[in-house]
Amino acid sequence: MEVGAVLASLADASRRRIVTRLAQGPATTGQLAELFPISRPAVSQHLKILQTADVVRTTLVGRHRWHELNPDALHTLAHWAVDVATRHEKSAPSASS
Repeated sequence: MEVGAVLASLADASRRRIVTRLAQGPATTGQLAELFPISRPAVSQHLKILQTADVVRTTLVGRHRWHELNPDALHTLAHWAVDVATRHEKSAPSASS
């Protein structure tokens, strides 16, 4: 999982809102489109970007596409952020020096 791809996919506020909604559980494209003031095709485009970054996984069930959050992508991002912060804390001179 590429941290840069995950970060890029979350750069857009609409995509972050979709991810926040999917944290509550799976949803269809139509269910997600009803929640946002953007068109269904726009929601589909945002979902495609999130899928490409492996932040969201999609399953076709009958005529409906069900989308669910892939928490591993967010864990990868969180791990990277903690690692960078820890390295900084270890290498930064203390304020009392």
